[in-house]
Amino acid sequence: MTANIRSLVAALVGSAVAVTIIAVSATTIVDHRTTRLHAERELDQRTLLVAEHVRAVIQTDVMLLGRVADHFAGRPLPAPEAADADREVLRAMLRDADGVDSLWVYDERGDAVLSTAEERLGRFSVADREYFQAARAGERLFLSPLIWGRVTGGFFFVVARRLEDPSGAFRGIAVAGVPAGRFADFYRRIAGDENASVAIRKLNGDVVVRAPLPTAEPAKGWPAESYIQERLTEEAGVYERTSTIDGIGRLYAFRRLDPEGLVVIAGRPLDALFAPWWSRTLLVWAVGGGGVALSLALSVLVLRGARREADALRDALRAVRESEERFDMAVAATTDGIWDWDLRTDKVRRTARMKALYGLADHEMGDDSREFWDLLHPDDAPDLRAAVQAHLERRAEQVEAECRVRHKDGTWRWLFVRGRAQFGADGEPLRMVGMMTDVTERRERELLVQAAHRAAEEEKERARHAANHDPLTGLPNRAYLTERLAALTEVGTADGARQAVMLLDLDDFKAVNDTLGHPAGDELLRIVAGRLRSCLRDGDFVARLGGDEFAVLVPSACGTACGTLALAERIVATVGQSAVIAGRRVRVGCSAGVSVWTAAELEPEEAIRQADVALYEAKRTGKNRVVLQGCGDMPSSGRRDGTA
Repeated sequence: MTANIRSLVAALVGSAVAVTIIAVSATTIVDHRTTRLHAERELDQRTLLVAEHVRAVIQTDVMLLGRVADHFAGRPLPAPEAADADREVLRAMLRDADGVDSLWVYDERGDAVLSTAEERLGRFSVADREYFQAARAGERLFLSPLIWGRVTGGFFFVVARRLEDPSGAFRGIAVAGVPAGRFADFYRRIAGDENASVAIRKLNGDVVVRAPLPTAEPAKGWPAESYIQERLTEEAGVYERTSTIDGIGRLYAFRRLDPEGLVVIAGRPLDALFAPWWSRTLLVWAVGGGGVALSLALSVLVLRGARREADALRDALRAVRESEERFDMAVAATTDGIWDWDLRTDKVRRTARMKALYGLADHEMGDDSREFWDLLHPDDAPDLRAAVQAHLERRAEQVEAECRVRHKDGTWRWLFVRGRAQFGADGEPLRMVGMMTDVTERRERELLVQAAHRAAEEEKERARHAANHDPLTGLPNRAYLTERLAALTEVGTADGARQAVMLLDLDDFKAVNDTLGHPAGDELLRIVAGRLRSCLRDGDFVARLGGDEFAVLVPSACGTACGTLALAERIVATVGQSAVIAGRRVRVGCSAGVSVWTAAELEPEEAIRQADVALYEAKRTGKNRVVLQGCGDMPSSGRRDGTA
């Protein structure tokens, strides 16, 4: 063998080694980026699940505290020594709740009145707590930062609600105590990783929940140079940090919760996320290193001289076969299926891994391209065929599509298909090579996220209905009436258009409670509510204000006062009919104060005050009657009082 030939062989071998190293390096880098993107998408989806879970749980806690507030509405808070009955009511509410550790009630001084956690309370005050001070300052609901419990001896956070008397004055607070691990346990279950980290912060940086837990109550606000604080204007994001709590490097995803004013941060250790990538990388480098070593050995054999050329050539051929086998093994070890479609013969070479995506053994699928199209979902076939045709006509850079294929077990599996064609010198497509990835789990996770979102919306609607309606009668409550009046003011009315508001109070209702008991009184209130509904016309609005007081809003009153008066008299007569309750016939009267006004005469608040004055006059002058304040027939500058 001449020196020139030896130099040529050495150059070729050197080039092959360089190409192998470059190819293996590029494969490793691309695989790393793909793994990183997959991990970021998966972590973002799981963070979204946690965020929706947090939103639904907080709404449930708010509804629970609303029930506590309704329980004490209209009456003073009990003394601690006389709170046994109320404690049992709160414990019954707590049994219906999920994940709430205890319920507490504190008076306007911050002293504990009663709790579901113990039978008797000693002297205990939360006057120095942030959630009490916020409620006293006027906040109706408050979510506290992470707290070390002086009584419970563990970390927890609270959801606090302000208690008010009918005038709006501060009476105290109702508090739901929630263990610190409530949301962390949920996230670790869906992450399947005990080292997964989760934190929930307020927008000001205060920690509400953290796992792993710190050794002491976390400092208020955001830490110095906080990554998330700089991106609070964004709804979500992903970043990488080393935890200051346990020193573990993690990939984190955050998601802002509005209007709750929270930020959910979830993370997973980088070691766990990239463990599969390390395994694949070691395998690829092992195969590449084997190829390089064989190439070097081949060059040594070739350069020894012509006398051993035949043996060297045989060894080279064997080395190539072994390299191809190792490459096939590396491909088989990946989760993707690879295919090679010869467009001239319409034959497809498929790897065993690709066939396994269908649940088929290697011998159960041949090389006919129609086998793929026959197993494709009929709804997905047109889109995929269009994507292939667009690429073959060079209208698309490559084929990318997600489609369903029938698995051997009869189920439909989602596959992500990617392919690229090779074209000849004349521009005709010769072959197409690509891969397939099973994305069924991601699709199912997306369905779970959608289901969680729908459940959260339904929960939000139930909470809105509960907040605006009386649980006993099902009628709108005082808050809903106020909202309707505010809307009536904002929309405005045409000049001269009349509205009416009626305030109703049952006569001698207390006697029913005293003689037949409160359950009978509740049943009577439900009957009255049904009778009020039966008297209303389209557009009229009835609400229960509390106790035995009701209100009727007539957004478009009739042109004469007598029409409004007739409606009020019909309501009084209908409500005053007898009813059978607990086997006894009872009858209560109804007094009504009515105010009729126009937008040019009065504001709704003044009209309600006039109706209240009229109701007082009806009660004072004999009950079971109607007193009218303001008359739509009079000029806007005047007013008329009438009594029926």
